[in-house]
Amino acid sequence: MKTYLNAININPNDKDALFQLAITIDHISKDQQEITLLSGESMTKEQLLLKVIILDPNYAGAYYKLAIVLADENRSSIILPSGESMTEKQLYLKAIECDPTYSSAFHNLATTLSDGESITLHNGISMTEQQLYLKAIEYDQTSSDSYDNLSLLLTGGTITLNNGKSMTKRQLLLKSIEYNPTDSGLYYRLALTLSKRKPITLHNGQTLTQQQLYLKAIEYDPSHCDPKLSHPYHNLADTLSHSGTIILNNGRSMNKKQLLLHAIECDPEYPNSYFDLSLLLTTGASITLLNGQSMTKQQLWFEALKLDYTRSLIYKEIGLSLLNNKQTITLPDGEQMTRRQLLQKARQFKTKRSRE
Repeated sequence: MKTYLNAININPNDKDALFQLAITIDHISKDQQEITLLSGESMTKEQLLLKVIILDPNYAGAYYKLAIVLADENRSSIILPSGESMTEKQLYLKAIECDPTYSSAFHNLATTLSDGESITLHNGISMTEQQLYLKAIEYDQTSSDSYDNLSLLLTGGTITLNNGKSMTKRQLLLKSIEYNPTDSGLYYRLALTLSKRKPITLHNGQTLTQQQLYLKAIEYDPSHCDPKLSHPYHNLADTLSHSGTIILNNGRSMNKKQLLLHAIECDPEYPNSYFDLSLLLTTGASITLLNGQSMTKQQLWFEALKLDYTRSLIYKEIGLSLLNNKQTITLPDGEQMTRRQLLQKARQFKTKRSRE
């Protein structure tokens, strides 16, 4: 930072030093904190970037970074020195206009589009989200996030990159891991493409099973409690027998029950964890969640049902817990149902529910 401050002190119009100083602030904090120049003048990241644009209206990086300022602060637009108002999308478009090979601008522009939406570049070419990610990869073959986001758009089959190479969902994820080997979510999503017994070889030659990929996902989740990454705990539990245990990559031993309890702590709104935990309890038994709440087998069913009322197996388990067809049970929504009605409900949702 001192280098850039000195450069600006010598030449207040050094656009590159101003831009680099703005990036330095970006690394310290995403908030609009001010930095004091050696002249005594205080400037925010936004003001530094706007000054860069005054000095060079074609400075692509300044438009790109301003777009990120808008996204971080959830602002709809910004006024440029020319008086023109621009949105996040328009700033990315401007960055691409100034530098047609700006990979990150293509990637971020793609993330602003909704399903099926397309956008017209300054040169008149209309592009979809998928085409923008392909452009991002064309100009930066190490763009891990672009491979990952492409894999999310690909439900089956293959996609052809702009260099003519055809890739499957699995290959896109492998490529993404190659350039970002510590991203927890990538290992989790790669595991979902495998069967339990089929291993896969990473770019570094390491062969991993589905179970080992879930272990990797947990290893690289720093907090071990990101709601978006709680499913590795649930899915890892799913690979174990009722009495099985597994050693995490940090050396900690966990059984199926502990993994499911951790999954619930991380994501209290994932119904499968409650239901699968209920299957480990005997009738009348209870279990204490990591938040201190005690729950019976029935309460776990009810919690799962509240979170997903279309889950066929929940109705089936509740129905089978009733002694006869005359006995009824009151569900969380207040509806009273007999054993027969619950089993009918289970069959109804089983026929309607698509495969996951």
